[in-house]
Amino acid sequence: MYRSLLFAATCGFVAQATAQSYVHQVFVLNEGYFNMNTQTQEVPVSLGSYDPATGIYQTVATIAGQRFASDVDLANSAVYVAADGALLKYDADTYTLLDQAPVPGIRKIALWNDQVLITRGELGGLAHYFEVREMATLDLLYSIDPTDGLLYSAEDVEVVGDKAYLAVGNAFDFGNMVGLLGIVDLPSGIYVNEVDLGPNGINPENIMVAGQDLYVLCNKDFSGSSISKVTTAGAFAFTEDITENSGCGASELVADKVVYNEYALSRMARYDITTENILDTLATTLFPYSLLNDPLNNVMYATTTDFVSTGTLHVLEHDGTELSSTAIGVSAGRLCLDVRTSTATSELAQQSALSVFPVPATERVTVSMPLRSVGPVRVLDAAGREVLNITAVSNTVQLDLSAFEPGVYSVQVPGLPAARIVKY
Repeated sequence: MYRSLLFAATCGFVAQATAQSYVHQVFVLNEGYFNMNTQTQEVPVSLGSYDPATGIYQTVATIAGQRFASDVDLANSAVYVAADGALLKYDADTYTLLDQAPVPGIRKIALWNDQVLITRGELGGLAHYFEVREMATLDLLYSIDPTDGLLYSAEDVEVVGDKAYLAVGNAFDFGNMVGLLGIVDLPSGIYVNEVDLGPNGINPENIMVAGQDLYVLCNKDFSGSSISKVTTAGAFAFTEDITENSGCGASELVADKVVYNEYALSRMARYDITTENILDTLATTLFPYSLLNDPLNNVMYATTTDFVSTGTLHVLEHDGTELSSTAIGVSAGRLCLDVRTSTATSELAQQSALSVFPVPATERVTVSMPLRSVGPVRVLDAAGREVLNITAVSNTVQLDLSAFEPGVYSVQVPGLPAARIVKY
């Protein structure tokens, strides 16, 4: 999924976007490349980590034995990955594989109260299309079976309060796709309701939450796309066509606008949820495979790929202006923020040869450069924009933060790893 620095309520938990919060890393789930003709895995599935402070990307885990991957989420210092036929759990710091469980047809995951919520779908059908597992052990707790009311495969899953919302499309039975929003009461484990999205709302793929409203991107039969609106109470509002075809459904709610792919133009467009009308088409020529928003720093992450050998992570302003980019893995379809708090991470000032004190700070910080005494010192904001550039005349400099907005910044000196500054 991303940028120089991020704050967001993402990855299965809500992080307060305060001065103490910072993005420790961005997890990038690369699907790799499975050659259908030769039935060989030419590029393996992998999990990557992008450091927003330094702009450095690294592959942290190679996932063998899986043809593709479909989702990544994080909670309690553990990363959960949906990969073809398995649910995997990694340590967010060491990247060690902690556990795994076979889950045929696993699609998307969400995290709630120490539980992993899983949607499923597969050619030929499955015994059930939604199940819940324990975070700690990955043991199966319960499933929603066809006898409980969920008859079709599901794609996205989002949690609001104590309810899970499922994008039910029957997408693996192409000629018989449906358009439903399923609702699960999580405390009781009961499938309580299904909302019919109408004839133009079939094949729902992505659910976006805006307060008490849900906006669902539907790809219909891939001849066109639509957006459906349903309240969290289950009241259907409308389904409205938005474009001839949005491709594979990369979309993201950015403030009060849904950003989505406009396939015919190979560009991104925006739908205004306030006016409930298509707003515009962005000037950028990027046609992303995945999107992720950073509401505090007003930037988006977008990934692009040739699906065979290359992939790129782009940092964008909301109007599509590109701020930076970096090479990543092949077919990066999902992104996830690892948001932490500075009060719980004393390593902030110890990450590199640069020493920053104090962390966090309100007015000033001292930057020590034991390996260098003269040269430029740059400070970048969360979007990678330069906000300060001075020349050091000794190995210790003081930086005035009084004009900086609260947040996390990157201090950079040529030849040294970057360090973080946290401004209250």
